[in-house]
Parts: sequence; structure tokens; C-alpha cells
Amino acid sequence: MKHKERVQKVKDFTEKNKVFVIMAVVAVIFLYSNSFFSKENDVKTSETVQSEAVENTEETADKLQWQFYWTDLWVLLGAGGFCTVMIIRERKKAKEELQ
Repeated sequence: MKHKERVQKVKDFTEKNKVFVIMAVVAVIFLYSNSFFSKENDVKTSETVQSEAVENTEETADKLQWQFYWTDLWVLLGAGGFCTVMIIRERKKAKEELQ
């Protein structure tokens, strides 16, 4: 496969799935912006995590802990919305094919 064919396939995919491309770009920007702004907190959190890890190794070894992050909610909503849009598209295509 040549480079021009790959470029054409990517262009075709982006033209057909504009919602997906926009969501992917927003997600990448969001992830990069979080990594840039969290540099100051990395040193503080790494020190506290190390000290807490030493103190709580025996307690946490037996228990599994689940922690909720607000970014989890946004990822779930985004993925759910994207899947819903794609399911609706597929249903419309199936109905059109039957008629």
C-alpha cells in the first residue's frame, strides 16, 4: 500500500466520521492540557504517595480500593454518546436497506 492510498483512506474516514474525529481531537487536547498543568503537583503527590505507601502496605495488600475520578465520568459520557450515535446510524442504514 502506498502513502497516497493511506492518505486517501484517512481522508475518507475523517469525512465520514466527523463526530469521532472532533471527539478524538478534544480528548487529545484535554489529556495534554492536564499533563502540562499537573507538573507542579507531581513532586508533592509522589512524596505523599510514597509516605502513605510505606504506612499502608499491610492494610491495602488485602483490600482492593476503587477511586472515582471526574475524568472517568467524562470518558464514559463521551464514549456512551459516541456509541449511541454510531448505533443510531447503523439502524438508519439497516432500515434504508430494507426499504
